[in-house]
Amino acid sequence: MKLKRTLLIACITGSLVTAGSLFAADPAAPAAEAKSPVIGMAEARAIALDKVSGGTLSAEELGRSAGKLTYVFDIRIPGKKGLEIVSVLASDGTVVSMTHKTEWAARRDAQAKRRLAANHD
Repeated sequence: MKLKRTLLIACITGSLVTAGSLFAADPAAPAAEAKSPVIGMAEARAIALDKVSGGTLSAEELGRSAGKLTYVFDIRIPGKKGLEIVSVLASDGTVVSMTHKTEWAARRDAQAKRRLAANHD
């Protein structure tokens, strides 16, 4: 009986210490840093266009991907169908991803984005 009580007290104390350490950390500090981009749109645009030679910018936006501020650029290449999608981190200018999107997929995504915007208004 005494052993059960001791183990129970030890578990409760351990849980309280763990919960206290979770609240002691300042979660607002990293979030505050991530709210504003370190590099500007123009610099990120130059990085993206440098990755896709001969392309022209079709669309650009600043959004959040996996919790990080990311610039996303849609770039058209003359003579090639579809779009090249380049994602650049706003914190340091690292190219996160480069993907090709077909014309059909680009239209579908644009339509879904318009519907979402219409539903929020």
